[in-house]
Amino acid sequence: MNRILNLLSGSSPRPGYYRLEADESPSLSTSGQKFAARKFPQYLATFVANIGAFALGNALGWTSPSLPNIEERGDFNNLQANSDLATWIGSMTPLGCFFSGFVAGFLVEKIGRRWTMLVMALPFVGGWLIISFAPTPTWMLAGRFLTGFCGGAFTLTVPVYASEISEDSIRGVLSNLMGLAINGGIFFTYVVGSLVPWTTSSLICAFFPAIFAVGMYFMPETPVYLTSKGRVNDALESLMWLRGADYYDQVKDELKSIEASVGNVSKSPTLKELLQPSVLKPGVICLMLMFFQQFGGINAVTFYSVDIFKDAGTNIDDNLSAIILGVVQVTFVIVSTMVIERLGRRILLILSEVGISISLLALGTYFFIKEQYPEQATGLGWLPLTSLMAYVLSFNFGLGPVPWTLMGELSPPHAKGLISSLTTAFSWGLGFIITKFFKDMTIALTTYGCYWFFSACSFAGLVYCIIFVPETKGKSSVEIQESFKKH
Repeated sequence: MNRILNLLSGSSPRPGYYRLEADESPSLSTSGQKFAARKFPQYLATFVANIGAFALGNALGWTSPSLPNIEERGDFNNLQANSDLATWIGSMTPLGCFFSGFVAGFLVEKIGRRWTMLVMALPFVGGWLIISFAPTPTWMLAGRFLTGFCGGAFTLTVPVYASEISEDSIRGVLSNLMGLAINGGIFFTYVVGSLVPWTTSSLICAFFPAIFAVGMYFMPETPVYLTSKGRVNDALESLMWLRGADYYDQVKDELKSIEASVGNVSKSPTLKELLQPSVLKPGVICLMLMFFQQFGGINAVTFYSVDIFKDAGTNIDDNLSAIILGVVQVTFVIVSTMVIERLGRRILLILSEVGISISLLALGTYFFIKEQYPEQATGLGWLPLTSLMAYVLSFNFGLGPVPWTLMGELSPPHAKGLISSLTTAFSWGLGFIITKFFKDMTIALTTYGCYWFFSACSFAGLVYCIIFVPETKGKSSVEIQESFKKH
């Protein structure tokens, strides 16, 4: 009871921590039952961290209901909008995410995972305020860039944070929650953006980074980071908070395992260390997965989603079609999260790539028939809609969330900041290029050519996942790193 009172009163040295005295060793039941540590604190900390990912989803989804209004009206707060400005407004968020990858990768090793997320919260709020009250196009673009810069940092830190605070048995579930949070944020903005003006929706979105900051202040730093900086006592306190004070013996064993895998890595890895298979192999796998994720055509498909609904003869309102897509996205990220510890990461990626390849091939075929033989396309309205739904569920089942999960799991502790930084920047850099220049791609390759190209990329991704991507389900960090040393 005293321990509970200590936790609630905040008398411990960090918010929410219980200070373990040197002579305390909580006894465990001797019934012979296998104990599992308390999971609620792990879920709570991951949930709070993912409020930041939800806020990024707001930034990514904001353009869908807002840009059509901007382009049609041609003015807002005395801003003059045109199609080129609209593409820049849409692409500035991925561009901000690209640059944040380098900065966040540096910060996670210098100030920790927790504080890296916390320092992004206030400027994130500022970015939304700039967007809402922007007096010129330059200010609008600056606000979009700032929300992308701050939000992009969460795509690096949240998977790392979740993987480092969780037990092996639920690590995949907790790491996969970021995909659910981002898609939930996108869906939320679709709904709100269809109900209120874009200036109001921007102000509403500003609340979420602020809510995150309040909640994250009371969450612990990861025991892996603390151990890497030689702060073993603090790491023990963090583990006690996350696992529960009644599991002292297990926590001590887990801490020893962390110390064995991490050691003191306060210094940056040398070039020789970076070229070791234990670093190079997981780094290449993370980069390749992000390549296949971006060239899975997610931006291309969502770009034409409204036209696809119209071709199907549904006469659905543009905002409603976006909301329907949002529901499908959220639903299948939930499914992915529920089965990731049963099926494993690798099988989710393989099934996802199969579905993406087939659906994009079908979608490209429809646009080919529509452009080359329009009279024969009149009875095929069902094909693009079916292909779109199959694509969205396939992407969000595996290729959307799982690469971020694996980024947090595969990266060795002493190079996690560098690998996560490069992976995040690479992903968002490709996202910016595709978002900004997709219209030019359709001119050069035709619409159906673009979809066939992305289908071919997804098939290549399928082959890559089968051959090179390892399974991490149920494995500890030590086991994962040892597997790269053996092969």
